[in-house]
Amino acid sequence: MSTKIKLRGGRFNRRYPMLVITLSSLLGLVWLGQQPRDDLGVASFNVAPEVWVPYVPSDDILESTWFCPGVPATGETDVGGAVIVTNTSDQPTSARVTFLSDTAAARTKIVDVPAFDRVQVDVDAEQQGTFVATSVEILGGGGLVEQRAFYPASAGLGQSVTPCSINLSSEWYLAEGYTVDLAEQMLLLSNPSADQVVVDVSFHTASGTIEPSVYNGLPVQPYSVRVIDVGVEGGGARGEASVGVSVRAVRGALMVGRSMTADDDRRGGTSISMAAPLLADRWWFADGVKGPQASERFSVLNPTDEAVTVRATFFPAGEAEDVAAEAVTSVIEVASYDVAVIDAGALAELSEGDHSAVFSTLDGRSIVVDRALTRVSPSGVKVTSIAAGVPERRDGLAPTSWLVAAGPSVEVETGLVIINLDNVDREVSLSTYGSNGLVAVEGSTKMMLPAASRIVVDLTETEVLGRPIAVESTGRLLVERRVPSADAFSSAWAIAGMPCC
Repeated sequence: MSTKIKLRGGRFNRRYPMLVITLSSLLGLVWLGQQPRDDLGVASFNVAPEVWVPYVPSDDILESTWFCPGVPATGETDVGGAVIVTNTSDQPTSARVTFLSDTAAARTKIVDVPAFDRVQVDVDAEQQGTFVATSVEILGGGGLVEQRAFYPASAGLGQSVTPCSINLSSEWYLAEGYTVDLAEQMLLLSNPSADQVVVDVSFHTASGTIEPSVYNGLPVQPYSVRVIDVGVEGGGARGEASVGVSVRAVRGALMVGRSMTADDDRRGGTSISMAAPLLADRWWFADGVKGPQASERFSVLNPTDEAVTVRATFFPAGEAEDVAAEAVTSVIEVASYDVAVIDAGALAELSEGDHSAVFSTLDGRSIVVDRALTRVSPSGVKVTSIAAGVPERRDGLAPTSWLVAAGPSVEVETGLVIINLDNVDREVSLSTYGSNGLVAVEGSTKMMLPAASRIVVDLTETEVLGRPIAVESTGRLLVERRVPSADAFSSAWAIAGMPCC
């Protein structure tokens, strides 16, 4: 059976060449047994050039370690989670998975991963806890890890997917927060090291910054997870329509994730995602939609001492032959230690349909931007996914390839959203991993991606289902996924290849 790849896309806007050139140029500059806890040893962490979004390290390192924010593991029916460990090398390898809980001692499991293949490890079958985070040590550099949380489809989310990271950090930020009515927001603080981590946690709300004394000098014990209810009465930020979070370690480094659950007229289901480990001056989003069956809100957090000016630019997708779709710009002021919100649906100038977006400031590396995107299924189920955008790197490197640990288990139309960040035409190719390595997907090699444009690719044929996927380009690009969830989609980033150039 041949593979059918449908392309849908359009230029950001040729009527604004200076804007596109400026953004592209700036990007170029900045861009199987188990063991008890007492036998864990000291984790061998990656030597990364800088903290950034999840990316696949080079193949020449001896070992890579990935950190996943956490999945529910309470034993509740149809609720749980897994990690997908993918081996992109031509040799079989093994992975040491450590399960970190808020209620039980950490445990490890060794799994074998065949060459050019992946293994799913069911986290809730190995460890119990309100949330269980994992660290995954892969022997050899050829590998990547993503996390999947599972919920009943009737609750709004069949699954919430997020990449795991090769970085720990001493600072983490969440711009998006929501604790009104029955909404629930949890912070997942995981410490995969042998030393205690101590953190300060702050909440940024409309009424000012809240620094509860109970979260000042908060210890996170070795090989454990600490769960914080952001909306708890008397010690959090209850009843806030918008709340940002800063987590700063005064000792050690950790992983911070977020679990958000809501069911109201704008949101539904549960979304688990990783916090942002850095501040930046530019944040990109490949996917987005405005329409009657969608809700999209962007939250901009400024956790610095000075107010900043932020420009939000939306690029309507249009049709492939329609290069006159106009960019829409909104400029906002974000006060010190505050969160500002942009509702894409309220922008009258922005046309209905798909779009990409970039948020930028000239006030230094001072902001974090999260997107809360809700799609409503044909049956009326609301599926909300929350994630930060992709920031630029301090060292100027940028990704030209992206990977997916495992493709969808069912056919997905418009499964990948790909944007070209350069102001010149590029080629893009889609491959999967077979028994002998990368196999080009028929009809998807050397696809032309015009300058500053966007395409959407279907994942509907057998060879891409459940298999690792690689997207490679001759230039800089971003790749975002649409993940089947209930009878709608949630959203998740692919994992960047080793930044280059």
